[in-house]
Amino acid sequence: MNSRERFLTALTCGVPDRVPFGDYLFSRKLLKKVLNHEPQLYEADAQVRLATKLGLDCMWIPINGFCGTEEEWHPDGTTYMDEWGVTYVKNGWPIMVQTDSPVKSREDWGRYRMPLPGAPHRLKMLKEGIKANDGDLAIIAGVLGPFTMMYWYLMDLETLSVTLYDDPALVHEMNEAYVKWVLEVCGLAVGRGCVDAFSISDDWGSTQSLLMSPSHLREFFIPPFRAIVQGMRKLGKPVIMHNDGKIWDVLDDLVDTGINGFHPVERAAGMDLSKVKERYVGRLCPLGNVDNKYTMSTGTPDDVENEVRDCLKIAKPGGGYILSTDHSIHDGMPYDNVMAYIDAGKKYGKY
Repeated sequence: MNSRERFLTALTCGVPDRVPFGDYLFSRKLLKKVLNHEPQLYEADAQVRLATKLGLDCMWIPINGFCGTEEEWHPDGTTYMDEWGVTYVKNGWPIMVQTDSPVKSREDWGRYRMPLPGAPHRLKMLKEGIKANDGDLAIIAGVLGPFTMMYWYLMDLETLSVTLYDDPALVHEMNEAYVKWVLEVCGLAVGRGCVDAFSISDDWGSTQSLLMSPSHLREFFIPPFRAIVQGMRKLGKPVIMHNDGKIWDVLDDLVDTGINGFHPVERAAGMDLSKVKERYVGRLCPLGNVDNKYTMSTGTPDDVENEVRDCLKIAKPGGGYILSTDHSIHDGMPYDNVMAYIDAGKKYGKY
């Protein structure tokens, strides 16, 4: 099998030749080490080359307009605004934390204009990544989910929390507009060709609990999330949800929306890989559970190998598992640990 075949087989709960790798690559140090290249922006073509060199099986590429990523470089400390009207202070790579959001009231929403789905730059990174993909990686097009867009970017959590009670219809209106935007962009991405799957990044939990009550999530955010998932599935592509945190209380609901994969099964949040695999066997492919905060960042290569082996022992049988850290490969990880992770996956992941 090539990487694309291996990844898609596992994602759809089949048995490939070995367990595939499915990580986000968020490390400029690794780019410098492996490719002797340290980009200022998130460069899809460089990320594809890095994934191919490391022996990974997929590459996540966000659509342009993925909030938090820069479209043009800013010096550290610079305040800037993106095309969504979200304000940031440059403070990291590749994703920045916002400092202000554009919608504080219904009046703001009445004046607000969403970015053009078909803007000329919308698929720029995706096109560059596809062009560089000479290693048959599975290409995953990334968008943000409705909850993250509402509580983190279009509104802030305090404003959203009040609006749920004062003007719930506004939340539904904004969700509907965002779903329409996402599905139009996804249609353009599929029309471009060579997109193998979609990823929806939508963080609903902390390491301790959900960020909102299950009843509110079911009322306001699971329906638009389901609409996005079903729209992507109608385009003929499998769907992965990236959702950090402790989300047991709504995981059944999310699986019922039709997602194929669940990332990252966060170990520090008590997301038990064996429980996820057993509960949804044949319905859901878990991706992740190799601890990015401790084992990958502060452990030894032997620690990494042992944890990878444990994850594979739990989730490899019967297929339907993709090896991944429980967030990303980032700058806090020693190079030797990254290589120990990849070597162990190849050593113990064969069927």
